[in-house]
Amino acid sequence: MKTLSWAVIAAVVIGAGFAGYRYISADNDGTAGAGNGSETRQAGGSGGGRSGGGRRSSLVVASDVTQVLINNRLKAVGNGTAQASVSVVPLSGGILTEVLVSPGQRVEANAILARLDDDEQVIARDRAASEAVEAGSDADRLESLFRSRTTTQAELSRARAALNDARLALRDAELRLTRRTITAPIAGIVGFVSVDTGNFINAQTELLTIDDRSSLDVEFWVPERFANQVSLGQKVDAIALADPGKPHQGVVSGIGSRIEPSSRTLPLKALVDNANDNLRPGMSFELQLSFEGQSYPAVNPLAIQWDSNGSYVWQIVDDKVQRVPARVIQRNPESVLVDAELSPGDQIVSEGLLALRPGASVRIEGAPRSEKSGPDQQSRPAKAAGTPAAAATAKESTGS
Repeated sequence: MKTLSWAVIAAVVIGAGFAGYRYISADNDGTAGAGNGSETRQAGGSGGGRSGGGRRSSLVVASDVTQVLINNRLKAVGNGTAQASVSVVPLSGGILTEVLVSPGQRVEANAILARLDDDEQVIARDRAASEAVEAGSDADRLESLFRSRTTTQAELSRARAALNDARLALRDAELRLTRRTITAPIAGIVGFVSVDTGNFINAQTELLTIDDRSSLDVEFWVPERFANQVSLGQKVDAIALADPGKPHQGVVSGIGSRIEPSSRTLPLKALVDNANDNLRPGMSFELQLSFEGQSYPAVNPLAIQWDSNGSYVWQIVDDKVQRVPARVIQRNPESVLVDAELSPGDQIVSEGLLALRPGASVRIEGAPRSEKSGPDQQSRPAKAAGTPAAAATAKESTGS
């Protein structure tokens, strides 16, 4: 009898537990049959929430895609030099007898700058002039004699040759005399005179410099990715670092023929207008060039994901996510530029990425809930009072 009693008690306990299991299963999944006692188990969705059909929606943080233009401007630093700069040296040696200019003076081309002693050259010029006159008289006399047939053709030819030599000697003497006067080869501003009057100078002595600074040449370098975008005559904005409040206009006046391997840069030269003479050779400049540039979508850096196929992002479309390949173009502190099929205003997932799968439903944090209530918003089924579990609960509450 005792064995039979224990068997009855075990059967009652197992039956009560089985009924409780069916109740809990129906309460969790919301799919237990009401009339036939059937039960359907469904796997939980990703992300810990639910969507229609029983799958949970992932709670994510979304950010908008923006459009960013890059490589549309270039800034570089360069040094300015005079458009033309000449070191003035004498063409012959001698004593410097006179300096006719002072530092900072503007001179025109061929203006007299200084003179050397020229006594010897004056005497040589006068002697050559006298010999030229005498040779001319001889040639005229023999010309007359030849017409009267009292001299030969050979004598007349020698007289003419002597006249040509005398004339060349005179030109040489005049040239030597002219070179005793030092003139300006170009128009510009005179620099410091390095030699005082009374010193002996020769053809290697630099007397002074002249700079034509009506425009300045500014040499600078650009990265090789801009090599095919720069062109002669392209506009340049130049700002002297010593006077940043006054921008100056210029154009690209020279382009190097090759990329420098050590720096991977292309040398350029810009011609900057200096009509008001505010700039000086040797100044450093910041130059800016404008280009058409390239436009790329910009995304939150947290949105970039990687796998064996490369980088990608999750785009939100109709509360579901889809994977979009996104090749990284440029990383910035607050955004990443990508080459992807994205448009400004598109929403992408920036947080809550780990549990996402293609086509998964998502809920955006901070977004209003949809009017269509899913299983999350449906009330749990009421516990039937007549079930064994309910009875056991009632018994525990009464303490019986």
